[in-house]
Amino acid sequence: MNRSIFILLFLFVGRSSSAHVLSGRVTGTNGEPVSFGAVYVKGTTKGTTSNEFGYYTLELAPGIYTMVFQGMGYTTRHVEADLRDGNVTLNIELAPNSIQLRPAVISAGEDPAYAIMRSAIKKRKYYRDQVESFSCDVYIKGLQRVTDYPKKIMGMEVDPTGEIDSVSGIVYLSESVSKFNFKQPNLLREEMVSSKVSGDNHSFSYNRASDMMFDFYQNVIEIDELSERGFVSPIANDALFFYRFKLTGSIVENDSLIHKIEVIPKRKSDPCFRGHIYIMEGSWRIYSTELYLTKDAQIDFVDTLMISQTYVPVEKDIWMVFMNRFTFVFGFMGLKGNGVYIGVNSNFILEPEYPKKFFTNEEMTVKEDANKKDSVYWADSRPVPLTWEEERDYHRRDSIMKVHSSKEFLDSVDKKTNRPGFMDILLTGYAFNRSYKRFFVSVSPLVRMCSFNTVQGVRAAAEINFRKSWVNNKFIEIGTDFSYGLGDRKFYADFDATYAYKPVRFERIIIAGGTSAAQFNPRDPIGVFFNSIYTLVGKENHMKLFAKSYGSVTWNREIVNGLMFFGNVEYAERTPLYNTSLFYWIEYADKPFTSNDPLNPGDHLSAAFDPHKALTFNIQATYRIKQKYYTRPNEKIILGSKWPSFGFQYRKGVPGIAGSATNYDFIKISVRDRVNLKLLGKFTYYFGCGKFVSKKNLPFTDYYHFMGNRILWSVFTQQSYHLLDYYTYSANNWYFEAHAEHHFAGLFLGNIPLIRRLKLTEVAGVNWLMTQAVPSYYEIYFGVNKLGVIRVDFALGYMQNAKVSAGLRAGLRI
Repeated sequence: MNRSIFILLFLFVGRSSSAHVLSGRVTGTNGEPVSFGAVYVKGTTKGTTSNEFGYYTLELAPGIYTMVFQGMGYTTRHVEADLRDGNVTLNIELAPNSIQLRPAVISAGEDPAYAIMRSAIKKRKYYRDQVESFSCDVYIKGLQRVTDYPKKIMGMEVDPTGEIDSVSGIVYLSESVSKFNFKQPNLLREEMVSSKVSGDNHSFSYNRASDMMFDFYQNVIEIDELSERGFVSPIANDALFFYRFKLTGSIVENDSLIHKIEVIPKRKSDPCFRGHIYIMEGSWRIYSTELYLTKDAQIDFVDTLMISQTYVPVEKDIWMVFMNRFTFVFGFMGLKGNGVYIGVNSNFILEPEYPKKFFTNEEMTVKEDANKKDSVYWADSRPVPLTWEEERDYHRRDSIMKVHSSKEFLDSVDKKTNRPGFMDILLTGYAFNRSYKRFFVSVSPLVRMCSFNTVQGVRAAAEINFRKSWVNNKFIEIGTDFSYGLGDRKFYADFDATYAYKPVRFERIIIAGGTSAAQFNPRDPIGVFFNSIYTLVGKENHMKLFAKSYGSVTWNREIVNGLMFFGNVEYAERTPLYNTSLFYWIEYADKPFTSNDPLNPGDHLSAAFDPHKALTFNIQATYRIKQKYYTRPNEKIILGSKWPSFGFQYRKGVPGIAGSATNYDFIKISVRDRVNLKLLGKFTYYFGCGKFVSKKNLPFTDYYHFMGNRILWSVFTQQSYHLLDYYTYSANNWYFEAHAEHHFAGLFLGNIPLIRRLKLTEVAGVNWLMTQAVPSYYEIYFGVNKLGVIRVDFALGYMQNAKVSAGLRAGLRI
């Protein structure tokens, strides 16, 4: 649709008197818009792209320029523009490319494309490393639409009122301008100077220039959001193993012969692109790309991703990516839509003189005033004109935002949503909001209020949480937990209060205290719901509890980048508990309940420890060398590192203070990492060892307990076992444990025709344990995973090379 009035308004608002505006529309010979075409000053990278409807605008200093107009599938035109006297409107018509097949001698039946691609492959490394460093300005615009949505998702009603434009379907629109710096081999520094998110002037865009800088001169293209495997570039060293090539035709552009090569995966399920790549004769560099990924490449969340790139000359024999465009179509849980992200790279400076220590571990920073730019700024800075849909969305959402952020509106919404529904009370819990004041109260659902264990019998419980937050990401949160056991007739109540006062440093203080029936393993290896089911149906009472009255203080902070510190002091009175109720519904086998003493499961009169008081001091630190991150106002986002993460813990039972009887010293060291193996997927590992260097008085409560599992359900954490008993092998001296897991990301299942449609990915791993009492226990397991949400494993457990257990484990992560 032609909404030229929006373009005219855009062009004449807020322009600097020292600059003139070149604008117009780029069309084909039949009047069709040339969407996302390149428009730049010849010999420079000062330019822009046309929008979806072919409109463009470019601000230039007064002068005479030779403009280059270039569109995919169209012949490039050079046109002179005289901007000495004022603004100029220049509408350009591009003729379609006349792609003609060149006469070629086909030897042994080989397509001429193979010779071209072999030449391009030989030059791959040269062009990858050609520019040692550069800087450029990057403009990114992202838009997402929803074209269809279900009435309910997982039983919850979908109400998109106000979120989805009923005309255009736009659900998200953002723009950003950044200064991007790069130095070989992989040093980055980016500063986002401006950000605009439709309908939320308090937010910052998550656009990152580095996410748009896909480099097909690399052997493997990494897109972590879509797959744990990388994707093979059409000019990778081993591209001939993965691709077939076909010369579609050749065209002449700027006295250069450009070959249009169709790239076709040899095997349907290989992690490969489809589409076309354009290669220049003689120099064998990439001229442009029209490459896409489909479901066949085992991508998640989107059905198709198209990557279009346009290269332009920056200096003699040096070409850089001028425009990136990502177009995608998605479908997930009945939600369907599409989107497009455009990145325009301009004003390149090659080999800039960077000061020492210019590149640090902070790869990106967002300026504090980035989201405070006005319409005049955006009119001057936006290189790609907004379409009428985008203009409409900004106006609509900004108007809605003013209403939706008012106290009157938020109070009216709260009045409606604060009315509890039956499903809220039963399954999800009740939430009470005071949105304008950023105050929130939640109450646990009925399904969590009633449970059963053999110590407390029928347990009635309620969790109430309070949260107060501020726009600077600071918050105060108070959680309370009340419970009463009909079996032991005891009432427990405890709380924890968290104050996060320096979000960028992850700094917070937590004060907790009260009384509780706690699991011996403080990591709570089994939940109350599944323990209730296994106890009532099968007489498997895995949860083991003790009573404690306690008070504690915890402090957490990142000391320097990558070094996280955790300190805790707790004083507690601990009392053993016993089974009080042996009730069950169904018994599948004639077996007795186990006692609440993990050390003597057959003795219901014994206790795992004597009553005592304990003062415990605990410090932990983790350090990741050269941790990469980026900062936003009042927020730090960790990106990871190529180095492992190292951990250290020291725990001390302090005797003689306030009657404390515990007296021990425990030290633990660990290392963990997630390794990117490119086409082979992702490999994770964890290794830890610990020792009680002194244990003059070490109660069972303070043993080192492992994350065992004896039920079908699993949380699949990095340190969890599939089949290990919860407490049989708890360590009171020394231990070694190791966990290794590999996600193959469809490497094998993706090659099986029918199974491939399910988009299942493979996982395999091993868990190992050695303690003073356990010479060697290990598990091996194999499983399948769906979108990182649903997972099922089959595991085998071995003790000293003899099989001792086997079983299935399943989990759901939402």
